[in-house]
Amino acid sequence: MIKILKYILLTSGAIGAVLIAAAVYLAVTFNPNDYKPQIVQLVKDKLKRTLSINGDIKLSFYPTLGADLGGLTLSEHASEKEFAAVEAARVALQLMPLLSRELVVSQIEVRGLRANLVKHRNGSTNIDDLTGGATRKPEAAPAAQSQPAQKPIQFNIDHVLLENASLGYSDEGSGAKYTLNKLHLKTGKIAAATPSNIELALTLGASQPKVNVDVRLKTRLAFALDGKTFKLEALEFGAKGEAAGVDLAAFGIKGSIEGDAKALKSGELALEFDARQGDNTIKGKLTSPLALDLGAQTVDLNKLAANLAFADPKSGRSPVNVSLTGNAHVDMQKQRASLDFLSKFDESSVSGKAGLTHFSPPSYVFDVNVDKLDVDRYTGTKKPEDQSAGAGKGAAGKSEQALDFQALKTLQATGSVKIGTLKAANLKAQNVRLDAKASGGRLDLNPLSANLYQGTMNGSMSLVAGAAPQIAFRQNLAGISIGPLLKDALDKDLLDGKGNVALDVSGQGATVSAIKKALNGSASLNLADGALKGINIAATIRDAKAKLGSLKGETTQASTAAEKTDFTELKASFAIKNGVAHNSDLSLKSPLLRLGGNGDINIGADSVDYLASATLVVTAAGQGGKDASELKGISIPVHISGPYTSLAYKLDLNAMLKGVAQQTIDEKKDELKSKAQDKLKDQLKGLLGR
Repeated sequence: MIKILKYILLTSGAIGAVLIAAAVYLAVTFNPNDYKPQIVQLVKDKLKRTLSINGDIKLSFYPTLGADLGGLTLSEHASEKEFAAVEAARVALQLMPLLSRELVVSQIEVRGLRANLVKHRNGSTNIDDLTGGATRKPEAAPAAQSQPAQKPIQFNIDHVLLENASLGYSDEGSGAKYTLNKLHLKTGKIAAATPSNIELALTLGASQPKVNVDVRLKTRLAFALDGKTFKLEALEFGAKGEAAGVDLAAFGIKGSIEGDAKALKSGELALEFDARQGDNTIKGKLTSPLALDLGAQTVDLNKLAANLAFADPKSGRSPVNVSLTGNAHVDMQKQRASLDFLSKFDESSVSGKAGLTHFSPPSYVFDVNVDKLDVDRYTGTKKPEDQSAGAGKGAAGKSEQALDFQALKTLQATGSVKIGTLKAANLKAQNVRLDAKASGGRLDLNPLSANLYQGTMNGSMSLVAGAAPQIAFRQNLAGISIGPLLKDALDKDLLDGKGNVALDVSGQGATVSAIKKALNGSASLNLADGALKGINIAATIRDAKAKLGSLKGETTQASTAAEKTDFTELKASFAIKNGVAHNSDLSLKSPLLRLGGNGDINIGADSVDYLASATLVVTAAGQGGKDASELKGISIPVHISGPYTSLAYKLDLNAMLKGVAQQTIDEKKDELKSKAQDKLKDQLKGLLGR
């Protein structure tokens, strides 16, 4: 943008020089219109450009030396294509001050100026011949000579008026185009140490990114030529329109700036804005003193203060208010920027450092501390049951929204975040720490640790952007109370107990459902003193035994929230492939029961298909039931199946009946064998007794 302004200023200066030179030349010519062909030819010979003078040239000689020009057109270099044009222009100089080497310009008025600047693919521009940019060579410094001191020419302009100007800039290499349309500039008297009112208005347009913004500027300018100092007082800058997809309802800067060619400073600048993107709005005000060192190319904003308000109507919440104080430093040469800050973010207090270690491409660094943060408050996270209901197809039959991590492809960042208490996706954690590194389309969080649900977690997570993003998650949870965790995460009361859980999974897919169906890895759990919720297996077996006389085959029982199977130990490991977690080493132990099994948990389909084998191991009554000594040692198959939301437990009574029958046969065999042995002993005694 700075280069664009440079080209615009160079062009304006070149055009102004041509106008003034033409005015001076015409002013000393008695009949200027007779010399139009000579002027046109002179421009042709010297600049290789075509100058067209369509209107009459009018001169004035007293009390001002002036010229009125109309209908001027200047072509591109060695081409008839239009480069610049002016509908009308007037330049007037006061005669008498010239005798005392004082230049007093009464008027500079230009109407209907238009010009097009072009940067070619080879880096040259279409004004290099006017500015000497393509051919100018360094000139040898002239030998120092003793010259008598001369009075410098004084610069004094009564006013400048520029109406309805249009300037364009295009970059053939990038295809970017920028325009300044409806450009109006009006000044008061411009002279050394004389404050001058300045009013500027224009419409700024751009193609990359898309910009269409109306700009207004009012200020009082004072400058001193000898010290090259200036001061802008009562500065009021305003803009509104559309920029890069953001609707600027208002944007303004107020304050005063003073400085010279080496440095600028301001006691305090105030920036206010009101912007909208889609349904989201942001309003705010920033204030800070400004110190700009043009030589070192540094910017300092000390005592920075900001108050912001974010609003999202879809969230149904009041605006989120943010206050921030701190210090900012920018070093353009080293391409570094830093911000030390304290912030109040809604109900959170945030402190830390953030910055850039490189501008292009941007490379971010940060170290942030947050006392408490409720992410769900700002993201509008759905309840677990709403999330499962919305997977795959939405309520209106729309396809599941694809994951979009394209921003990662250009993100370069390194930093650390520490959070005292955190709530996210309805999960609660304390002392959260994550160290992040993003580069080349990949984000790594390592470590990713926290205290949660009476235990700890420690592990890592990685994410790779692409058409089908890749996600890997590794965590070791120690001393976790699994019941509250599952309740908060899934809103399901499936399992209770305390112990360790290990996860090492990865997946790839364009949606959450696709990733779940593509998960691969492993998992394990080792819990103690808990319960399997939804069924009391021991009581169910006893009830089934009581009905054996009238029931045959299988009996199915839906899970019931009030029922549970207590255990002293629960161990299991899972091999996960294509979204299905397979287990074959389940071991559930309790004083009354042993449970093993083999089966699958379909993560992608949120369902279970598992065949467990339950065995009663004691004869004493337990878990609220009657004595079941006749079932001791018998294994009863239990088929667990269905979606998470409505698991069903099916007992195989035929297998149970066969087990009881076999146990009875074995007992009868033992009884007959014992009786036969007793009878044989009696017979032997009788024989021996004879």
